[in-house]
Amino acid sequence: MTPYHRQARESPDFEHWRLPVAALTGIGAYGFLSVVLAVVWMVGLLVAGVDVDAWLDLAGTEIALDRPSVLAFQLLSIALLIPCVLGPIAIFWRRHVGYVHSVQGRLRWSWLGLCCALAFAVVGASLGLTVLASAWTGDEVRVDSLDGAGVAALAVVLLVVPFQAAAEEYVFRGGLLQLVGSWTRWAAIPVVLTSLLFAAGHLYDFWGLVSVFLFGVVAAVMTIRTGGLEAAIALHIANNVVLMVLDVLGLVDSGGEGAGVLNEVVPSTAMCLVFWALVELGARRRGLQRRRPPLPELPRTPVLRFVPPPPYVPPPGELSAAPVPPPVPRTAPTPVRPLVPENAPPYPGDPGVWGR
Repeated sequence: MTPYHRQARESPDFEHWRLPVAALTGIGAYGFLSVVLAVVWMVGLLVAGVDVDAWLDLAGTEIALDRPSVLAFQLLSIALLIPCVLGPIAIFWRRHVGYVHSVQGRLRWSWLGLCCALAFAVVGASLGLTVLASAWTGDEVRVDSLDGAGVAALAVVLLVVPFQAAAEEYVFRGGLLQLVGSWTRWAAIPVVLTSLLFAAGHLYDFWGLVSVFLFGVVAAVMTIRTGGLEAAIALHIANNVVLMVLDVLGLVDSGGEGAGVLNEVVPSTAMCLVFWALVELGARRRGLQRRRPPLPELPRTPVLRFVPPPPYVPPPGELSAAPVPPPVPRTAPTPVRPLVPENAPPYPGDPGVWGR
């Protein structure tokens, strides 16, 4: 039985070049799609009469929850990673693309729904306790009134964040985890490496990056333990949606400013561990398939060999109708007499019978 991160390496048709080439193709595709999205967005802004320079300054910073158009562009630019991961793998290794979702070769929707319910319950309780703790310690806690921009930001968060969060999981816990796992048997190497890269893609201070790294470690371990991306996707969606919704309401700061060990790393890691425990319990009760059985060998392509045609054998009627040439009489060969010149002198032992 094959664990999730070793599925590529333990496939009968595995070749080392497939996933690296797919990764390079995905990078190129993402660059192209990002340019297309930016051009389309810029044209829309120019038509709407928006100051493009100021808009670009906001788009290049952290997530702009106070500007719905900037927020939608930022989230959609990340969501583009989904086709950039699955598309190249489908081109270069069509048989394997389903196993990026899970060990069953597909996205297990019912399991994803259960994980989402558990994730929203755990994340909501965790962040709710954080808000209550802030109020208990004397910090001012109040809900901001929503204007049109706030309502639009909430709509963008609810509609686009699930794809943004899923895209990051397909990159780091999907394709990248299997790519690194195809080169080593130790699961700790792809788990740690992908988590470091995941943390490097976030613009937080030190303790915020530590929290993101530990989040990535738990997500990667859950992916291997459950044999699919569903649990990691659910946790990522719930974390981002709840955090951004509370930020729009003015209850928390999702930017990670002022993060420390006690107010960020410990609560976030505890939340992830509680969710992991519930996922393990749910997987055990459902009898979830966690590993992939051995795949059948692919049929071998027949080797084309040249077989010479059989010699021509005429039918019996054709042999009897053909004229038979008469036999050629055999004559005795004429003896060859040596030619001796007339002026040849005699020599000792000449029998004198050469007829000179």
